[in-house]
Amino acid sequence: MFMHQHHSYGRDSDLDFSDSLAMAEIFPNEGLTLIYAGFPKGGAGPANSWIGLFTGYTASTVGTSVATITSTWAEVASAGAYARQTISSASWGTAATTQSGWGSAAAQVTFATATAVWGTVNGFVVTNSLNQGAGVVYFGANFDDVTAVAVNTNDILKITPSWIYTG
Repeated sequence: MFMHQHHSYGRDSDLDFSDSLAMAEIFPNEGLTLIYAGFPKGGAGPANSWIGLFTGYTASTVGTSVATITSTWAEVASAGAYARQTISSASWGTAATTQSGWGSAAAQVTFATATAVWGTVNGFVVTNSLNQGAGVVYFGANFDDVTAVAVNTNDILKITPSWIYTG
């Protein structure tokens, strides 16, 4: 099994948070629009968000502030049992101080066993839509060790999504 600081893929679920590794991470404008439309105005947060996998960019780069799911993230094709996974709002931990700013993590998410090759996955996006290739990206990130993951038939990908606001 391969390990990442906050993300793992393979058949084990043991995670080691002891290493501090760098990764690319971005909150694109469309995601910030949704976040700020709710928070400052006293709006309720969404009941769920959805995590998807992207093959675009590289293992150490993510989109720019104007990136959208339909134009640049290049989500894994909707085949081989790939589907976005639900993250309930209750599974996100309380935001707290980290080494680099403020952040939070959700419970680990397990994707279905790949029944075909998904290709090279460079990271994940958290969106407001269950549907592959649709919705708004709240944020996207590479895997913490900036290593791409080649997902082949019978592989299982497990990810613990996390985010950090830095100042």
